[in-house]
Amino acid sequence: MRAPQPKAIDYDKLTQEATDLLSKYIQINTTNPPGNELAAAKFLKDKFLADGIPATTWEPVPGRGIVAARLHGIGKHQKALLLLSHMDVVPADPKEWKTPPFSGDVKDGTIWGRGALDDKGPGVVFLMSMLAVKRAGILLDRDILFVATGDEEQGGKDGAGWFVDHQQSVYSDVGYVLNEGGGIRVLPNRRVFYSVAVTEKTPLWLRVTASGPTGHSSQPPAETSVTGLLRGLQRLVEYHPPIHLISPVENYFRAMAELGDGPKQWLDLAASLRDPVFQKQFLSAPDHNALVRDTLTPTVLGASSAINVLPATAYAELDCRLLPGSDSKAVLATINKVLNDKDLKTEIVRNWPPVSSPQKSELMSAIQTLARRANKDAPVVPTLIAGFTDSHYFRQKGIIAYGFVPIELTHPDELKGIHGNDERVSVDELGGGIRRTVELLKILGGR
Repeated sequence: MRAPQPKAIDYDKLTQEATDLLSKYIQINTTNPPGNELAAAKFLKDKFLADGIPATTWEPVPGRGIVAARLHGIGKHQKALLLLSHMDVVPADPKEWKTPPFSGDVKDGTIWGRGALDDKGPGVVFLMSMLAVKRAGILLDRDILFVATGDEEQGGKDGAGWFVDHQQSVYSDVGYVLNEGGGIRVLPNRRVFYSVAVTEKTPLWLRVTASGPTGHSSQPPAETSVTGLLRGLQRLVEYHPPIHLISPVENYFRAMAELGDGPKQWLDLAASLRDPVFQKQFLSAPDHNALVRDTLTPTVLGASSAINVLPATAYAELDCRLLPGSDSKAVLATINKVLNDKDLKTEIVRNWPPVSSPQKSELMSAIQTLARRANKDAPVVPTLIAGFTDSHYFRQKGIIAYGFVPIELTHPDELKGIHGNDERVSVDELGGGIRRTVELLKILGGR
């Protein structure tokens, strides 16, 4: 007996439903800290249950939430695909926004609010794609698992970190993860490329502490904890880590040059960077510099609580981001050497091993097939992202994780809204993301 034919998907109706869902989702304030993602997790769970898809929530610590839902396929031996997003968002200052950041306003074909792109919008794209597949009766050869976590914006310890350590049975059959970190980009010349993050820089967060005599600041000694710390930090700021060019970065710049969005020197970046003039110009762009070097950035300073008191200790916190291939112990040894002061003590606040995913896989092939079908001449470019996402938790478990959400961003200002003001996504882009994700699920699911 033949299986029934899938129903046609009404993408216009689906896009309207997704728009309403995202608007309500944004209105659940999950600013981290404190997060309070449990309400959002229950909101998403109810949406799945209403369509008959089993879903579960967890509360790793009071108020924090995680939700998972599984759409079963008919394949017994295929590895499952996990669609990953996070529910927490960074703070937003209402005074700096054109529309209240947690209003979820929909106007002029655009959905406004914190999380529209990072990362509630992608979460809605993944969720609605699963609902579309189920409603249409499309039978995939593998299971699709939806997971939305909390705490990503603060490192993920109480989100994805907790999930991978405590819910192994939920994801034991997962072979692939799709997460934030890449997508479909439209260049100023209207050329399109698919950015797929296969790796990311690793954080090495440090605290540097200086000690010194305390007392009244009207009679300061020659050296205090503050002056000792400042001298060490100045040496660190003047230090420039060596250039290290990795394959995904080299490939990215070559692709941009081939697409007409970069100079010809990018065709062979390794050779071009040996030219001092070009190197200086290239490294002057912070986003370029971050892709070819480890970065060592002081971000937090602390000392006395009173203006007229010499503090016994002064400290700085450093956000160091390391390229794949950099060794944390070696970098820490270099930092101590550059600080060049035995009275400055460094301690690691946070760090984890560097992990990457292969540039060739069944999932990458599916993304390439999607690119050919949806954008005939669009290259698929494996990339590095300078930040970090929850993908590393799954890569550390040996699971292939890619940063790729099939939303085609057509307006340059949209990316500025991520962690900035006036974050938004257009209704058309949201709907297009659902259409392409459904197509990707069908490709990977053998339909």
